[in-house]
Parts: sequence; C-alpha cells; structure tokens
Amino acid sequence: MARLFKQGDVVRLKSGGPKMTIENYYVHVGISSSSVSDHLVDCTWFDNNGVLQSRTFEQDSLKKEDDE
Repeated sequence: MARLFKQGDVVRLKSGGPKMTIENYYVHVGISSSSVSDHLVDCTWFDNNGVLQSRTFEQDSLKKEDDE
C-alpha cells in the first residue's frame, strides 16, 4: 500500500473532527524485531481544553487539509 502522507502533514478524519498533525507511520515494536506500517499513522492534536491528544488511525480514514 502506498503511503498517502508525510510527517507534518495536517489532516482531518473524513467524517470530521479537529485538525491533526501526522507524527509518523506507526512503528510496531516486537520482542525480536520492529516494523513500520505503510497504512497506520500516528496523529496528534489539541482537544477543546488545550490538552495534547494522540492516536493511531488508518490512513484511508484521513484527508489532507488545504494549506492556510
């Protein structure tokens, strides 16, 4: 699967929600090895209280926001 985003891209869920920043593609660390996903991305954003949040999303559930 091709990667749709790069680190620092501003995205939003296709269903709506806050603007989020792509931090990186998800890294799975196992006991004997680690791997980087090509379709799961770690995003961060500030909630309504100014608290930094983070979560991993499927890249197909996100859309890139236009530059302001």
